[in-house]
Amino acid sequence: MKVTWISGSNTTQFVQYGDGKSAMSTVTTFTRADMCSHDLLPSPAMDFGWHDPGYIHTALMTGLLPSQKNSYRYGSDNVGWSSVANFSTPPASGASEVRFLAFGDMGKAPRDSSDEHYIQPGSLGVIAAMTEEVSSGKLDCVFHIGDISYATGFLVEWDFFLQLITPIASRLSYMTAIGNHERDFPNSGSKYEQSRDSGGECGVPYEKYFPMPTTAEDKPWYSISQGPVHFTVMSTEHNWSQDSEQYEWIRKDLASVDRKQTPWLIFTGHRPMYSSVDDGILELILPRIDAEFAPAIEPLLLNYQVDLVLWGHVHNYERTCAVFQKTCKSLPTKDVNGVDTYNSANYSAPVHAVIGMAGFTLDKFVKKPSSWSLVRISEYGYTRVHATTQLLFFEFVSSHTREVKDSFQMTK
Repeated sequence: MKVTWISGSNTTQFVQYGDGKSAMSTVTTFTRADMCSHDLLPSPAMDFGWHDPGYIHTALMTGLLPSQKNSYRYGSDNVGWSSVANFSTPPASGASEVRFLAFGDMGKAPRDSSDEHYIQPGSLGVIAAMTEEVSSGKLDCVFHIGDISYATGFLVEWDFFLQLITPIASRLSYMTAIGNHERDFPNSGSKYEQSRDSGGECGVPYEKYFPMPTTAEDKPWYSISQGPVHFTVMSTEHNWSQDSEQYEWIRKDLASVDRKQTPWLIFTGHRPMYSSVDDGILELILPRIDAEFAPAIEPLLLNYQVDLVLWGHVHNYERTCAVFQKTCKSLPTKDVNGVDTYNSANYSAPVHAVIGMAGFTLDKFVKKPSSWSLVRISEYGYTRVHATTQLLFFEFVSSHTREVKDSFQMTK
């Protein structure tokens, strides 16, 4: 398990953890020259939004047992030590259960009257609600599915964001997927070359701050298994066409899953295949649903029997039937408690959930949604998942009231 912290010193530091263990940090940073810009229009990241990030330290804690609580501190005698914090390790692959939170598009907002160039009004409430959840000690990990800080080239805002999530990320594994506001910029190799959404960051700060178990630099796709769930995390911001490196990686990863060890297969990425968002005339100019995306990737999800697909990018909550090619292959039934229940033992197609309601200004829905759309809620919150070997229970929680606004379950 990795721990990452920021320091003003590039001298080697350490993390001390558990019962007398210690690990040395590796030190990295990024410079103005690592950012992207354009001859005709300067980018914030390289030009007027540049901020020195300091030095990013990462240490790998080994010898940890799964599903255990540990204490740690980081620093050195020369630069000083952090206060002691506590964290929990996630369950091992194949363990009987896992509990996690998932959301997208959170960002940050000032706690006072300060102004920022880009404020996500729901973020503070969502962070507060999730901090309460984490403090309960009943969670194993967190998944933030793209559009992480919305710094978009104003790099000091990464510092604001990282400070806001510390009560969560210092206690659980904080897993991420890359979004358009981390990666996209013209002539940078991103899938959407017309977009300037990263403000010239081009994924560099994101990958330095959140070192996921990816295959290589600027190839931010990966998979992990925790408990009875295998998670496949793609990058919608890199080439996913059928002749691409990422497509082949996705195919091999899905094909390799041992469904006896991890019976549940969850697929995640930032931009959705399905959404009932009402973008008005913007739909004609900058559509948020890429018409080529589902035809390329959706057959893989069906062929390898992906149970649940989680997306961000659209700033609301939406849940589908078990859907393929815009057609409901099956509908949930009600159990004795009135909870929508999908029978994954009689698999028909994946269920999709858009969960981009964690901070950015909320989106409206179209007045006449398609038949594959079952639940639509435009409210700030996050999702909570509890998976056992036979049951996956999913809830959308309002950050304002802490009420469960939608819930469903899947059975094996």
